[in-house]
Amino acid sequence: MESYAGEGDDAFRGREGPLRVTNPEPRDPLFATIIKAAAQVGIRHNPDYNGASQEGIAMSQATIAGGRRMSTARCYLDPVRNRRNLHIEIEALTEGLVLEGKRCTGVRYSVAGEMREARAGRASVVSAGAFNSPQLLELSGIGQPGRLRNLGIEVRLELPGVGENLRDHYVPRTRWRVGKRGITFNDRGRGLGLAQQVLRYALFRRGMLAMTGAPIRAFVCSREGLEAPDLMLGWIPMLTEPSPRGPRISRQSGLTLYAHAMRPESKGHVHITAADARRPPAINFNFLSSPPDAELTVRAVRIACAIMTAPAMTPFQMSELAPGADRTTDDEILDWVKKAAETTYHPVGTCKMGSDPMAVVDAQLRLHGLAGLRVADASIMPTLTSGNTNAPSIMIGEKAADMVLNTAA
Repeated sequence: MESYAGEGDDAFRGREGPLRVTNPEPRDPLFATIIKAAAQVGIRHNPDYNGASQEGIAMSQATIAGGRRMSTARCYLDPVRNRRNLHIEIEALTEGLVLEGKRCTGVRYSVAGEMREARAGRASVVSAGAFNSPQLLELSGIGQPGRLRNLGIEVRLELPGVGENLRDHYVPRTRWRVGKRGITFNDRGRGLGLAQQVLRYALFRRGMLAMTGAPIRAFVCSREGLEAPDLMLGWIPMLTEPSPRGPRISRQSGLTLYAHAMRPESKGHVHITAADARRPPAINFNFLSSPPDAELTVRAVRIACAIMTAPAMTPFQMSELAPGADRTTDDEILDWVKKAAETTYHPVGTCKMGSDPMAVVDAQLRLHGLAGLRVADASIMPTLTSGNTNAPSIMIGEKAADMVLNTAA
């Protein structure tokens, strides 16, 4: 699916796909210094972590080209918008599936309050994400019978795994003050500096406005002997602070460094609270409910702090804001994590693929016990992938398209 022009082994990298992937060089002194600091604590520079080996630190490869996000809307949908066999309905709310016996024959949706139906001659594909796909199934009477009956919903298919197995990356963000001026985006993204960045982007599609939010990241092993990294770190070259209108760039110059376990075992759930598509579901992540997740998260924070206090960072006059140099024990760090950590918006697993009693779809993404329906989004992942979920979700869409074309519904 990718079109990658950087160096790398063609056994791992795509060259002619619709999705452009770029790999910037660490020309900025800040990024080059962070890579040097990581090397001082034993983390090597790996310019292609999407190649044969993931371990190491590098500039973030991103679906950005020419300063623009290479989204699926831009790379997949825009080129085919005018096809006669494609109809796009906007400002529409899907309210339920149309079921006839043990077969899905379409969907019900509303536009400006008007109820409509779309009928499927062959199959329907639900692609609403890890929160809304299970919500749509439950609204249609598919899920845990007791939960559905309590909401006055007729049970059409018992599938106890709908809405269960919710997983996400739970991320504490360490914060660092930078004493040297002109280094971070806090200095370069305010006042005249911001005007210069806007002009640079407008003329050349370069600068801080053309970059991903975390332009540098590292994939690290929590201990020796692992076959692959189990921790991920990402640097945001600025500090933000709360405001009535949401987060804004802080007047204080600094860095934000997040650190987390990549394959957490903690499981939560998401379920509807009413028989109404307009009511958001209740989401319970149960972060850190699996003891190894807590241990790995603390280890990730310690590695982050080691990099930021390595000798290479000395010229930037670093000082630790959070978790704080006074938090030295694992329990103190973990207590801070529980108060400060956030989601990374990588929810998966709530319509998981498999053959066990809690599985929702099979290996062809078809709903267990119901013909004419597939689910194709991050909700089908049984576990989290070792990194962000954007590319894996697109891969699921690519694979689902092949399945629809090559097999009976």
